[in-house]
Amino acid sequence: MTIKKKIIVSTIAASMAATAFAGIPLSSKGLAEKLGFNNTAYAAASSSTDQLIAEANKWHAALGVNGLATLKTLRDVIKGLSADEVKAIIAPITTEINKKYVLSPDEKAAVEALYINLLGFTYTADYSYFDGIQDSAGFQVLRTLADEADVTGLTFEDLAAYVLKVKTNLFASLDAMPVSEVQGLANNPLAVVTLVKSAIQAVPDTNDTASKIKAVFNYYGVDQTVLTEAAGNLVVKVAIVNANAIPNAINAVMNAYLSTRNTGGNTGGGIIGGGEETGTATIPPEVAEFFGKLKDKLANATDAEKAAILAEAVQQATALVTKLSTFDLSSDVKVSNGQASVQVSSSSVLSAIAGIGEILKNVKALAPGVTVPAPVLNLNLGNVAQDNVKIGLDNAVIQEAIKAGLGGINLTVNGLSAVLPVGGQFNGAIDFNINKSKADSSTTGELKAASDVYSFGLTIGGQSVTSFAQSVTVAIPLGNVDGVDKELLSLAKIVDGKLVFQGGTVQGNLIVEHRDTFSQYVVVENKVSFTDIASVQSWAGRAIEVIAAKGAIEGKKAGVFAPKDNVTRAEFAKMLTRALDIDNSSAKEDFADVKDTDWSAPYIGAAAKLGIIQGRSATKFDPNAQITRAEMATMIARALKVTKGAQDVTDVTAALAGFKDASSISASLKAGVAFASKNGIVIGNNGKFSPNASATRAEAAVMIYRAVNFK
Repeated sequence: MTIKKKIIVSTIAASMAATAFAGIPLSSKGLAEKLGFNNTAYAAASSSTDQLIAEANKWHAALGVNGLATLKTLRDVIKGLSADEVKAIIAPITTEINKKYVLSPDEKAAVEALYINLLGFTYTADYSYFDGIQDSAGFQVLRTLADEADVTGLTFEDLAAYVLKVKTNLFASLDAMPVSEVQGLANNPLAVVTLVKSAIQAVPDTNDTASKIKAVFNYYGVDQTVLTEAAGNLVVKVAIVNANAIPNAINAVMNAYLSTRNTGGNTGGGIIGGGEETGTATIPPEVAEFFGKLKDKLANATDAEKAAILAEAVQQATALVTKLSTFDLSSDVKVSNGQASVQVSSSSVLSAIAGIGEILKNVKALAPGVTVPAPVLNLNLGNVAQDNVKIGLDNAVIQEAIKAGLGGINLTVNGLSAVLPVGGQFNGAIDFNINKSKADSSTTGELKAASDVYSFGLTIGGQSVTSFAQSVTVAIPLGNVDGVDKELLSLAKIVDGKLVFQGGTVQGNLIVEHRDTFSQYVVVENKVSFTDIASVQSWAGRAIEVIAAKGAIEGKKAGVFAPKDNVTRAEFAKMLTRALDIDNSSAKEDFADVKDTDWSAPYIGAAAKLGIIQGRSATKFDPNAQITRAEMATMIARALKVTKGAQDVTDVTAALAGFKDASSISASLKAGVAFASKNGIVIGNNGKFSPNASATRAEAAVMIYRAVNFK
């Protein structure tokens, strides 16, 4: 099958089929009754249903008569496929299921029918395709498969939540793209593949209403690759019957999406929405006055004078951005029922953001060669007595921040701060909740706590979000650290009563960490001991202790570090990304020999996205191969350029001149080796670097420790 055909059906399967409910402009109660929910069941399941129906009303209107007719044509083709054709289409899915649960012929037929029904009712404006789905044989088989996977109590609501989540993820990505880029997706199939795969993979594995279906899929190995293969089979069958059905459907969906986006109606699956928007944005007079005077100066200046004027103007503009981006909201905090809260929606904030955007636009126009970092809006609530705090950001604030090109919004209260991204998934009204409680032995066990326990909650457009592709930077204040080894402090995530160490960087009286999930957190002194490192204690002991405390490197088992074991490429990707705080559980990679379900996939994905690692070929990463010293040095050099702004060595040849084996260093790795060597991160032995030698776990710990402490 050609890649183009796979792209077409992937887009349909993940964006159009995922919003299949959008053709039902009916009340949520009516839909619930039609699906067979009784009053009790409906009360428990109304949340996702309400969201789906809200989407239905918007999308049914956006598609219009012609769009709905186009999709009905595709639906009719799908519904008209023969039983044998359907069996061939869904074979990749049933084959994976059969590896763990052997489907009977009747069960297989029921699953095939459910698959086609779920695709076939796309944007239908009547009830017919919902009749009996909850009680259908296919859904009963799905429940059986869920039970086998230890996912009990599966309901139609769980399936609806999964569909909505995939759609939400996909449209959040589209929302962050310029209109021209969205329009160009038809000519960029690889970009479409990435969007669709990311939307499916971004469904959380736990702690989300969509997690049950994801857990079932994971158990049977039905990942986005399997779903894409089945979808590819579908497009071939559909194209034989009607070659224009799928292309026309894509056009209808994209036109509807852009029309709702252009009119402000698109919510990326419920992302936009929320609080009352009372403020209006106007450019502050001081901004207009500043650029008015600047343009007058430039008009009367010589070419030689202009350069000096612009250099000074950039500095002044930066100072003005700093002034506009800082707000003291302590007087706006309200207290009710033990909770301190503030709702950010005022005209002053909106106008300040608009002013920042105007400054960035004018600086870019007047000095195109100058790079101005995306500024952050700082909102400080001061100190409050309450342990529960809620900070609301109106949709208008977020949209103005996106328009202005802000790099994020920094929320500060009681010394704790969180920098929220804007754009992408963070594309609507936001509520950020903080709950603080005292840490005790029931939380930290025998480890010494160095902070209170913080629980974070986030809603975007009224929808709870627990994981996100764009990381949130949190800075947690430390408590009493007398007698504490600060190098061993680690932010720990509390999961089912256990501590999962995330690391973090101590900055003064704060520990800073980038988070891609939200839960409960506490800072502890994490003393990790190993019984087998005596032989390397003198030169690697401290490094092992610190890097292990951060959770970046783990023992082979309790008390066993195995310092002389070699390190694989996948293992080092995890160590490095965790230690330098650049890991992201939502990160994706495109190497053929790394499965999305592999433990190393998100670490390899995070490093690959940042350009820190490359494959040993265009499609092969070779994750289980032992990593060489030259590869380690190069990965560290690239990582430090990303995280700490490190600069390449100017004269690579001179930096490597002291090594007798410099000629054996691969040309693509020489710059990295030169950097690591010059900065004392990787050291040679007896005049040799030994670039192709494997590195031990002890050596890896030392290299990473030096990278963490690089200034």
